[in-house]
Amino acid sequence: QIIERDDDPCSKDVIAYYKFDRSFRDVCFGNNAVKTGDNPILFSLPGIRNGAASFAGYLSKLRIPNLNAYKWGSKLSLSLWFKSNSGSTAGIINNGAVYTDVVRNRTKVVGSWEIRLTSGGSNKNRIGAAIVTSHSAKAWENVTTAFSNHWHHLVMVYNGKKIEFYHNSHLKFSESLQGEIVTKNSDVIIGLTKYGYYAQDGYFSGYMDEVKLFKKALNAHEVQQLYRLKNV
Repeated sequence: QIIERDDDPCSKDVIAYYKFDRSFRDVCFGNNAVKTGDNPILFSLPGIRNGAASFAGYLSKLRIPNLNAYKWGSKLSLSLWFKSNSGSTAGIINNGAVYTDVVRNRTKVVGSWEIRLTSGGSNKNRIGAAIVTSHSAKAWENVTTAFSNHWHHLVMVYNGKKIEFYHNSHLKFSESLQGEIVTKNSDVIIGLTKYGYYAQDGYFSGYMDEVKLFKKALNAHEVQQLYRLKNV
């Protein structure tokens, strides 16, 4: 019989962990998130696990100044839960926006990595993503799709050779990629992106919970554990 143990939530492989239960702090290492105005706010009930952060759209964002100029290296994983109540383009989390300028047909690079919502219609959002390494800048408009007003678990994994995206524990997208993730003098931002020819603001509206950053490449079993709300 295999007995699963709840491993240390703050292992040496963790960069930061935001439970959003009673505060916006990093419960592991003090890389605390800071809100810039009255929003987002904390709710005690609707979270995927205990409380959650509620984002109200316009001017609602968190920034993580301690991760400004962080050296990401060649291994990074991001895990988070979100429930959007809007179908518009919006930031989920990034280290500065990276997006496709359709008018000029080129990737606009401000930061080093990003996960975002892109308008999809029919109560659906496309999940867009991007990463910038020492070898290339890549942006994808649609790594998976997610219905609004439902909780979704998203994981991005980069191991120095390829990038993977998991949605509700299922691998949805994978592409070969190499190099170290570039270091940018930008805060990590939760809830805001830039998009389009005029670099418009895209604010997130809805809930986020259990945001966790790792300095390692998660494997499929670890992604499954996070989806089951186990510690990794």
